[in-house]
Amino acid sequence: MPLIWFILFTPFVGFLGSIVLGKKHNILAGWLCLYFLTQNLHNSNNHLVFNWFTIQERVYQFGFLFDSLTLMMLVLVNFIALLVEIFSLEYMHDDPDLYRYFGFLSLFVFSMLGIVLTDNLFVMYAFWELVGLSSYLLIGFWYKKPEATQAAKKAFLMNRIGDIGFLIGIFAVYFTYGKTDLTVLQNVQTKLLTVYCLLLFCGTIAKSAQFPLHTWLPDAMEGPTPVSALIHAATMVVAGVYLLIRVSPMFNADASNIVAVIGAITMLLGSIYAIFQTDIKKTLAYSTVSQLGLMVLGLGYDVSAFHLLTHAFFKAGLFLCAGAIIHALHHTGEYFDAQDMRLMGGLRKKMPFTFICYLVCSMALMGLPLFSGFLSKDAILGMWVMTFEGKNTEILNLTIIGSILLGIVLTAFYMTRQIWMIFFGEFRNEKVDIKSIHEGSWKMKLPIGILAILSIGFVFSLNPLSFTSSWFWNFDKELMWIMLNSKNKIEENHWVGIISTSMALIGIGLGYLTRNKTYSWRWSVGTLTTAETTTLPLSVSPQTTDPLPTFDNFYQKIFVQPTIKLSSFLQIFDQKIVDALVNFLADLQVFIAKFIGWFDAKIIDGIPNGTTYFAGIIGKFTRSVQGGKVQLYVAMAFLGLVGLLIILIMIE
Repeated sequence: MPLIWFILFTPFVGFLGSIVLGKKHNILAGWLCLYFLTQNLHNSNNHLVFNWFTIQERVYQFGFLFDSLTLMMLVLVNFIALLVEIFSLEYMHDDPDLYRYFGFLSLFVFSMLGIVLTDNLFVMYAFWELVGLSSYLLIGFWYKKPEATQAAKKAFLMNRIGDIGFLIGIFAVYFTYGKTDLTVLQNVQTKLLTVYCLLLFCGTIAKSAQFPLHTWLPDAMEGPTPVSALIHAATMVVAGVYLLIRVSPMFNADASNIVAVIGAITMLLGSIYAIFQTDIKKTLAYSTVSQLGLMVLGLGYDVSAFHLLTHAFFKAGLFLCAGAIIHALHHTGEYFDAQDMRLMGGLRKKMPFTFICYLVCSMALMGLPLFSGFLSKDAILGMWVMTFEGKNTEILNLTIIGSILLGIVLTAFYMTRQIWMIFFGEFRNEKVDIKSIHEGSWKMKLPIGILAILSIGFVFSLNPLSFTSSWFWNFDKELMWIMLNSKNKIEENHWVGIISTSMALIGIGLGYLTRNKTYSWRWSVGTLTTAETTTLPLSVSPQTTDPLPTFDNFYQKIFVQPTIKLSSFLQIFDQKIVDALVNFLADLQVFIAKFIGWFDAKIIDGIPNGTTYFAGIIGKFTRSVQGGKVQLYVAMAFLGLVGLLIILIMIE
């Protein structure tokens, strides 16, 4: 049990250590975080449960769930984070705020591990929000850059939209069953089951950038490139898929169909977006959107976890390779847009190691045989092919299968074009001497090389052409198999591999034929235009056109602008109504206080003070009468006698 606490809190200790060390110990902060992360690569077989708090007679429990899925995610998150931090030691070496960078990375890992370890939806939500905070801090790490701060705010706010639905779903489960343990979800029975499922799925839509909340992820590329690798491979975006895997036991057929449709739309939109990009990181970002849609198409079964695992390695490898390229171009001594692929070309000769690793990871992403992506993609495609027969949803299943095949074509298409634009042809920036471009040190090469090796199919299966032969299925035996009924699991279908490979080859061919062209979409005239990369003016930094900007326009009109107007109204309401009422009450209280002060001084204190004053006068007078003078006594006696006679006469 103590080991679980150790696993969770070692990254948090790294976060505290980095912040305490501060800017004066930038490099030491990086190595410190690296050390604490290496202490975290352990496993355990415990399920720790303890009482959290008690209200009346009800006891609320909190625990850590440690099963095969947890173990896989723990190894994945820590391992990818470890490689990212090693890479960052050189990539971020010259940054003056390195201590802050490594501290935020450790906080990010801590937050993700909390999501992975907990067995409770409420506690998961707490770490869920910490992941959102961590991503906000890292995406906006270069806060002096307006684009970075805008991207951080966009990611944070758009995730809040989905998180509201997720939180409502948690409340719904709690009020129905009295607890939110993950074990409860296996036996959920209610007429509103579909609604419950979709509310929980809102968390996946936001974190994993699913349609229609997908536009924040490409903008997140404004953060440091190693951060992009961590977000896309092992933390924020995979948190949504992890949530889907955990809650999938409660999903009924209607909810699963809706999830599948959203996944298919996201997969195709992400692939289409990627075609129009000229920024190396944004191309990979839209690719992640597409691959996350494919994971969602796994409906939270084993195939989702399998593709999550393989995708983590080759996508982290692609981002770190992109980071190595950007780093090499930034250190040429000339300022230009080091992320624009139109200003690259011919880099395979200057960066052969990065080229080979990029090529291997790209072929895994395309789903070519002998690479890891081929196994996990075919597993998802095979699941849908197998479910096609004997169901009442043939049209939906056929549509999903067609979408996956089209997605494979598009993925191979844009990745082929990207590889050509970066590594082949002639270097297209006349301002930079290509001789000044070189590979990074071992701190960059080691993580990239490891991730490239882990993108090869033999790592996951001795038979890299058969996904059913993978060790993953035995490792993941504690999770449910992909069940079409209570007896059968996915069967090997060689036609699935043949067709998917054919689609990838078609995409590669189309990408090669259009290798020297870039695309943009002109909404003013509604036409698709192309341009040769070699004709790009090198005197200006090129701009990438968003192929489908209507989604951002939609968010601006539906969410952003109404929020701004509401904020303005609330500001006026606060100033004119709330502040005015508060000021009036304050003035009234001052007036009442002054009146009470006056009343207390003049009335309450005045009565005893007046009585005392008159008593003093009387006492002074009587003291003068008793002065010891005989003539005064006779005079007073005479006056008393006269007074007595007057009273008697009046009585008569």
